[in-house]
Amino acid sequence: MGFEIPEGESLTGLVLAASRDLLDPNFSQTLVYIAEHGPDGALGLVMNRPLDKKLGEVAVSSDLPKALQQIPVFQGGPVKANALLFARFQRGKNDEQLHCQIVANPQELIELPKREWVRAFAGHSGWSAGQLERELSEGSWLVCRPHRAMLEDSVPNAMWEAFVGKDQRWRKLQSLLPKNTGLN
Repeated sequence: MGFEIPEGESLTGLVLAASRDLLDPNFSQTLVYIAEHGPDGALGLVMNRPLDKKLGEVAVSSDLPKALQQIPVFQGGPVKANALLFARFQRGKNDEQLHCQIVANPQELIELPKREWVRAFAGHSGWSAGQLERELSEGSWLVCRPHRAMLEDSVPNAMWEAFVGKDQRWRKLQSLLPKNTGLN
């Protein structure tokens, strides 16, 4: 469920959940992590559209280091959809704080500390100056806190519904669930 954000406040580090009325096929039922937001516009990454492929399956280069071959690939948005963008996510003090760093050199991603996740995105989402603010005022998006659950190996199908629903108890219960539910 969304919350109000003061006018002029940066949305960096927050999630936009597409409203039920947003019918644009690029964004219908999406969760977009805002990696950058400022006066010149915003850059976001769609978090709930996995391509069900690993980087090793889609990379053009055959000399991809083994450590990078298992990075999951997501449809990041309609901007530059044929280009790969790499993002490193780090958990903050709790499950609702995620920090993102766009990484230009994938070699930097070979050795990661615990509590970090890497994703590859085919394309990204982008807004020009004032465009995102206009869409927010029109009710196209709900501003939400992120959650570590968006970074699980298999993104739950109902993730968008969980973010836009009124019942947010799942956020507190998430940490109590087994980490590998597929093994149960």
